[in-house]
Amino acid sequence: MRWIMLALWIVAQAPEKAAQVKLEDDVMMGGPDSPVRIELFSDFECPSCRIFYLDTVTRLLSEYAADNKVCFVFRDFPLTSHPVSRIAARYAVASKSLGRDRWLKVVEYLYTCQAEWSYNGKIEPVLSRILSDQDMAKLKEEVKNPAHEQALDRSVSLGNSKKVNSTPTFFVTMGGKEQRVTGGLSFPLLKASIDPYLK
Repeated sequence: MRWIMLALWIVAQAPEKAAQVKLEDDVMMGGPDSPVRIELFSDFECPSCRIFYLDTVTRLLSEYAADNKVCFVFRDFPLTSHPVSRIAARYAVASKSLGRDRWLKVVEYLYTCQAEWSYNGKIEPVLSRILSDQDMAKLKEEVKNPAHEQALDRSVSLGNSKKVNSTPTFFVTMGGKEQRVTGGLSFPLLKASIDPYLK
């Protein structure tokens, strides 16, 4: 029912571009003046987040954000009920120092191998499969930087201010109006909701 309501809400919006939003987060894909903005709060240890990211977000990035039709912003929101999620998030934040492409690779692989590292807590052996020895050495040093812990605190604080209490939770903004969606959404449903607005 909530997906139908989201689709109806989106279609009802005036076909005007959303006001440009100043985004200080450097894990933004798509331009800030894209007609649609999606801000996702996600937890690496959350099974629903894994499905949503791998099945929906990856396609959203390639089919919409790459063409600046959608501005996508990823926010880390590790839940306290997941003992390894904050550690995984710290590695993801630290991997931004390796560049956007490697950050995307790390995020996708953390979700892909969620069952493995969330079981044994060993994240570095997992990431060493997709990163070069040089990148892995840099990541091991970078993850010690307290600035990354502060970045996580800011992301969690932002989620709390938006009353996020479960993951995935995302916010769709169009025409200056924001709609909150709690839980994952299949790519076909999200596509059906977005496409009418982009015409």
